[in-house]
Formats: sequence, C-alpha cells, structure tokens
Amino acid sequence: MTVILITGGARSGKSMRAEARTLAFPGRPVYVATAEAIDAELGERIAQHRARRGKDWLERETPLELVAALAETDGVGARLVDCLTLWLSNLMHAE
Repeated sequence: MTVILITGGARSGKSMRAEARTLAFPGRPVYVATAEAIDAELGERIAQHRARRGKDWLERETPLELVAALAETDGVGARLVDCLTLWLSNLMHAE
C-alpha cells in the first residue's frame, strides 16, 4: 500500500496536487472530505473543489468517522483524505 502525505499552508495548492496524484492510480478515485461548510466562505471553497473534480470521483463526507469511510471505500481505488488537520480539529471540538 502506498501512502503519500502532502503538506503545506492554507490555499497552497495541496488539494489540486493530491487530486492529480490520486488520479495516477488505477480504479475510481475516492475523495474523503472532512470539512464541513460552517460558513459561506468554506461552503464556496467546498463547491469549487467539487466542481473541479467532476463526477468521476466517489465522494464521502465524514467530519468525524474517517476510519469508517476508509473501510467503506477499501478496494474502490486510491483514496484522498482532505484534510487530516480539519479531521483532528473536528474530533477535538466534538469531545
């Protein structure tokens, strides 16, 4: 199993680079989103990401249950988790 971690600052192009890497693997690409549209700005960014990816991606939205989303999509294709920092923040705020 190959694991690739892409890091960088906010709005640095991490998602686009990760999407391109994901598409290089066989199978249907899976986008596991941990962000929630908690305000209009984030909602717009989420919409832009979806529009850029198009319909070829299988999408799972999971602000908290990342492990379950990964188990559910095992064997489909390469999985992109965007973003681990938000997922950890969501867990801390949920506790």
